[in-house]
Amino acid sequence: MIRVTSSKELIKNVKNFIEIVHYKDSKAKNSFRKKHFYGWGRKSSGQECIRLANKYNSRYSLIEDGFIRSIGLGIHSSPSFSMVEDSMGIYYDASVMSSLEKILSSYDFENDSKLMECAQYAIELIVRYNISKYNSSPDVDDSFIKKYDISRDSSVLIVAQTAGDCSLEYGMACDYSTRQIIADAINENPGCRVFLKIHPDVLSGKKHSDIDPENIPENIIVLTEDVNSISLLKHFKKIYTKTSNMGFEALLVGCECVCYGVPFYSGWGVTDDRVKCNRRKRRLSVQQIFAGAYILYTKYYNPYIEMKTNIIDAIETINRYKKFEVLPKKRAYLFGFSKWKYKYVSDFLKSYSPNTINFINKQSVNQLGDALEKGLDRQSQIYIWGRISYPDVESFANENQIPIVRVEDGFIRSINLGSNHVRPYSLVFDDEGIYFDSTQPSRLENILNNCQFDDKIVEYANQLRKKIVSSKLSKYNNSRHRRLKISTDKNSVIFVPGQVESDASIKYGGRGMTNIELLSSVRKENPDSYIVYKPHPDVLSGNRDGGVDLDKAMSYCDHVLVGSSISSIMSIVDEVHTITSLVGFEGLLYGKKVVTYGLPFYAGWGLTADKLQTKRRRRKLSLNELIAGAYVIYPKYLNPKTLRFCSALELVDELSIMKRQNEAKKKYRFLYEWLFKFKK
Repeated sequence: MIRVTSSKELIKNVKNFIEIVHYKDSKAKNSFRKKHFYGWGRKSSGQECIRLANKYNSRYSLIEDGFIRSIGLGIHSSPSFSMVEDSMGIYYDASVMSSLEKILSSYDFENDSKLMECAQYAIELIVRYNISKYNSSPDVDDSFIKKYDISRDSSVLIVAQTAGDCSLEYGMACDYSTRQIIADAINENPGCRVFLKIHPDVLSGKKHSDIDPENIPENIIVLTEDVNSISLLKHFKKIYTKTSNMGFEALLVGCECVCYGVPFYSGWGVTDDRVKCNRRKRRLSVQQIFAGAYILYTKYYNPYIEMKTNIIDAIETINRYKKFEVLPKKRAYLFGFSKWKYKYVSDFLKSYSPNTINFINKQSVNQLGDALEKGLDRQSQIYIWGRISYPDVESFANENQIPIVRVEDGFIRSINLGSNHVRPYSLVFDDEGIYFDSTQPSRLENILNNCQFDDKIVEYANQLRKKIVSSKLSKYNNSRHRRLKISTDKNSVIFVPGQVESDASIKYGGRGMTNIELLSSVRKENPDSYIVYKPHPDVLSGNRDGGVDLDKAMSYCDHVLVGSSISSIMSIVDEVHTITSLVGFEGLLYGKKVVTYGLPFYAGWGLTADKLQTKRRRRKLSLNELIAGAYVIYPKYLNPKTLRFCSALELVDELSIMKRQNEAKKKYRFLYEWLFKFKK
């Protein structure tokens, strides 16, 4: 039972970690006896949960965000990766013992080598990837270090906190002001430059601090930028703070730390403590404190695969996705995007403010010149749609060391065709190539070659596969599922999906092979099979060129299908033969034999019979590992209702609902038109 907040987002987030019911029905008060109440830290809901637990002779726990919470901020509804649960107090309240303090006081770290190995590895990853509590701020770069002339051996940092921070009130930090800390930092570090990090919310006027930014001593250098804390701390030798978690992060990167309050990490012999906690008598290493706080005390959840997880997976996942949400100092320049795409692409570029996203007119004769006029420089980011070639733009990017990110539709896209200008709910952003261009590596290919797929993500991929198949979803979902029957006494039924012959995937992955050439090859190698051919939906709709003369097609196939969903076709065929179509991958999802005549992203991993080979794909994968790489890790997904980033399973659930609603509308429209015609 929990009474945390009226916020639906927060309640949903808590339910990922703890099985709860929201406390709101006072009529059910008799059922509260012997229940477990939860509340949020030392906030009003935490006080209320303690009161209710005492009233009904029940247990209670206080919950709070973990130390590695999310990519974006909680106030922006960024999904949480961690949460702590405390049945004694809460970690930042030093006035009483907490469950964390009990762990640190009594746990036998010396005899738990597995825990300590995990802790050491997690610390190494945190330092390597710059993983903090929130991870949407950019890392400090050389220009930042040069601007402030920071040298680790002679630089000291003071971390100011915001007024109202619960850790100040409950962390016994009220006896010292930031001005006193500044004086100590100057006196104790002769010859060093002293820097002051003020919270960005104080500088913007959203929150207050105990020091006036306008009344800081002249010899103190104020850092005003919002930057990743781990990347910043690496450039200082000593940190002064009251109770900020940056103090512990400083210990992780090898800094000295002076505390003017009692945060969870002080009192164990690794910090210079100006406020004492007599309960803490044990001496611990930084690694042991980390193991207790970040591993034993904290619960982890991966919102991208919707499963409870561990600290290593949480760190790896945040690192994998944070590049898409880190707030850049750069401006974005987008080339090759049709105007109808402008309105939705920004939803995927949440890390940019709208005024920093610059679409370059696709019809312009001098797109590089247009971009330069709009401010394109070496600090910018370039995005190009698909595999469109812009030699002058690419040369400029290479000369100025600007990474190029190529963008394309994801594999679970929408309800209806993109060529009908229907917005996608998944896109891929590839900074190494693009998945359908087999002439060079792509980020997807590198994921499939190198990623260590653990049991959790493999099981998630298995659930995703089952959900896609049972929901009868594909990329576009524009055709209704229907029962198909084929009367044949031939040994096998082969499905040949048509492709748009002018499509870049044919040029860069299919060696220019045509649909007729594919049909001819399939018939030649399978003279006794029943061959079903389906033209590409974009061609059937008239939105794209590349149609095949059906009479000519019938000279190689036995049946031409139109208006049937992929799931309908998969129910009657044994094999899928394709150049590079995504339908080949969908055939794998349905357990079909798949033969490739080009080099689509799913070929070369031991799951398909391939006419072409590439030595770059050097690994054998299971189907679920291939799904994990292509459907879980590689794309970005948006929830169609909220337009927030979501998991693959969440999108599949939403598209399933949308598909049923769309089919119902078509059915009612048909009945209405039939009745109207009948009345006439």
